[in-house]
Amino acid sequence: MNYRNLKLVSTSLLLNLSPPVSALNLEDADTEMLAPMIIEGDILSSDIVGVKPSMGGVNDAAALLQRVPGANVNSNGPLSGIAQYRGLFGDRVNVNSDGATYKSACANAMDAPLSHVPTSLTETMSIKRGVASVSSGIETMGGSIIQRSRRGEFASGEDIEFTGKTTNGINSVNSGYYTSLFANIANKNHKFRLGGSREEGGNYDWDGGLNVDTSHERNAGALGYGYRTDDEDHEFDLGYNFNDTHTTGTPSLPMDIIYSRGGVSNFNYKGMLADKYEVNTEFSYQDIQHRMDNYTLRGDISAPKRRQSNNTARGFGYKVSLDIPLNNGNLLIGTDADNVEHDAQITNPFNSAFSVNNFNDVERDRYGFFAEWNSDVAQDWELELGTRLNWIRMDAKNVGGTAGPFVTGKAGEKLANDFNAKKHDKEDLNVDVVAILTHHLNSDMDIELGFGRKTRSPSYQERYLWLPLNSTGGLADNRNYIGNIELQPEVSYQAELGLSWQIDSSYIMPRIFYRYVEGYIQGTPTQNAAALAINDTTLEYTNVDAYLYGFDLEGGFRFLEDWKVDAMMSYVRGRRDDVTDNLYRIAPLNGRIGIFYDTDKWLAGTEIIAFDDQNETSNYNNEVATPGYFIWNLRVQYRPQHDTVKGLQLGFGIENVLDESYRVHLSGLNRNPANDGTAVGEHLPGVGRNFYATLSYDW
Repeated sequence: MNYRNLKLVSTSLLLNLSPPVSALNLEDADTEMLAPMIIEGDILSSDIVGVKPSMGGVNDAAALLQRVPGANVNSNGPLSGIAQYRGLFGDRVNVNSDGATYKSACANAMDAPLSHVPTSLTETMSIKRGVASVSSGIETMGGSIIQRSRRGEFASGEDIEFTGKTTNGINSVNSGYYTSLFANIANKNHKFRLGGSREEGGNYDWDGGLNVDTSHERNAGALGYGYRTDDEDHEFDLGYNFNDTHTTGTPSLPMDIIYSRGGVSNFNYKGMLADKYEVNTEFSYQDIQHRMDNYTLRGDISAPKRRQSNNTARGFGYKVSLDIPLNNGNLLIGTDADNVEHDAQITNPFNSAFSVNNFNDVERDRYGFFAEWNSDVAQDWELELGTRLNWIRMDAKNVGGTAGPFVTGKAGEKLANDFNAKKHDKEDLNVDVVAILTHHLNSDMDIELGFGRKTRSPSYQERYLWLPLNSTGGLADNRNYIGNIELQPEVSYQAELGLSWQIDSSYIMPRIFYRYVEGYIQGTPTQNAAALAINDTTLEYTNVDAYLYGFDLEGGFRFLEDWKVDAMMSYVRGRRDDVTDNLYRIAPLNGRIGIFYDTDKWLAGTEIIAFDDQNETSNYNNEVATPGYFIWNLRVQYRPQHDTVKGLQLGFGIENVLDESYRVHLSGLNRNPANDGTAVGEHLPGVGRNFYATLSYDW
């Protein structure tokens, strides 16, 4: 087999939420494939990790990242998972959903980008391992995640085809359930789609009690229309995704979700010009309303301390690219942008005199221009060169507050006056460069060397948070911060070395990396006297220097025809370079290994997930260390039919079979005083023993 021509990634790369069922018939594929590596899913390049959700016990799309080498999730609640890749998280990681770079309305990212479309309505999610290409997004310092919702397919002929899928699941650990239905009606030229999902669950059970409050409720919907010309040279798609999250706990944040509702509209076009040039365009618009408070799910909070926050996010974006074929390669040029406005106001519903303009008409506009060249520069050598120019513009209106610290002569009034007296309009001109060289050593092995210079301008919280608060984009360290209008962009230099080896029914794909970040934005003790008068441990966002290094790998093999082993391992170390301290919220050494009996009808087996101790914690964030642990899972899937990818599929399993009691390092610190068995300031516990059952049907 010639690995260079492999266009479908191996079994461990394209994953169901529980392990995959071999379901794709590749007998007619142009590319030679290894029989043991048949997978279910879309065609992806060999350097892209693809995750295809299907059967499993959860419906949070962010949870899929836990099966990607180097990736993980900062969990602040059952629907508030923030993507992390190789130690970088939040705004440092680009998340694109159907062409839209979704922006959280919540200043604490309760409605994180991957929460907008649930797993049951997600078709695929992909991450390029290593250095992200410049074409993948405007700010991709921490990698780029592409989420695609279900959109249906055109029919192969003039006859109308009706296709769809229903996905359903129940969990014992929180008495939860999810159910979804997607339908698509299409002929050769037209397709109409409609989908909906509902999920609900109570507090998660664990060996020490209940994780309060981790109840959740979410409804989501999608509709769309697509048109394709007879010659298939032009395709248009118009879609709308709507999310309506009801009261949902986020116990590691100061407040919980009361509601988060709104939608993202998309218009996409792709086509061929002059039978030679490929054009892709993406347009999107989002309008999200969000409310949170600290008393609905937090027990007996006295009236003077009750807080409610109303947040909005409105914005649009676009991307236009032209792919030009060249001798032995191609040139991709394009432009992209997104513009977003944020507002947030904190009130006390029981005291009409109290009000804080947390963020007032904050604007963050990004405009990018990129060029990316890919070519076979010599026999068995491939080169990708890319460069990008980004213009980032930010602005904010004046702020203020009433009552409490904002009366005349108090610290809050001084902070507001000082902020309002400054020039808020800021502009950054950032340059990204990427070079990736791939050498095909032989038909079974590739080696890749990558370099990237990536940039990121400060988030609106980092620049415009004027009052000591926890509104930090989901940092969840129980510290108060103030922003810094004069922050400079982060500049990251990353080097990468990767190996891909595959022979017969075995494969291994290790990678090592090193990243140095000039101007890393980190909270450090403030010298602002007014801020310290309100909270004497306030941190202020500051540019420091930092570096991260580590490795991630995956591998596997088949034996005795129907048995397979798949494994992955990830390690990241992040440190400050200006002082002796570690970076905050970095996952410890962790891995996963599974052994499964895999046939056309059955997939049955077991997996072990293990995390090492994490003692390399951040002093400035008062980060709490966590001990290591391992989780044992049992999973079974059954497909009555074996000669088609359509039909019924049943799943059963036990997660955390031994009911292990453990603390997840990437979960935030508990803020809910009503939590059972977890003190305020302690890491939230992991999920206890969970019995789940799932049912899906494709037609």
